[in-house]
Amino acid sequence: MHPPIIWLCQRTGSSQYAIASYAWMLAAWTLIMRITFDGLGDWIWALLIVVVALFETTLAALHPDRPRRSSAGLRILILIFTLYDVVQLAVRSGHTGFAGFNWGDAWDLFALIGEYAKTIRTIPPRQINRSAVSKRMALRRRPSS
Repeated sequence: MHPPIIWLCQRTGSSQYAIASYAWMLAAWTLIMRITFDGLGDWIWALLIVVVALFETTLAALHPDRPRRSSAGLRILILIFTLYDVVQLAVRSGHTGFAGFNWGDAWDLFALIGEYAKTIRTIPPRQINRSAVSKRMALRRRPSS
């Protein structure tokens, strides 16, 4: 059993740094949605986040496999935001019965994926299930009637 990011890297042929880059790009764009729909700031804050999102998108397009350093402080900060959003979701669902979609949850997910992908050092080669390969080979060797 591999973590989902390693599984994704093995299936797509992407590096862990590319996955981190794409996840942070998506986190930046969902932050714009969070500001827009949750009303977390004014237009200056939204403009700053748009510039950051465009920068992350450009980096993801031009240099997806560039190694990136992971920051323990940033991970702790993201975990604090995630804990806050989970508590907020629990409180809202307790009052209404259905919490609905929150853009903060999407940002938390993409940011945690991006930071976790940076901590992976090597991607092991994909192991092929031997029994599935032998079944496919047996079907190919079967003479047609």
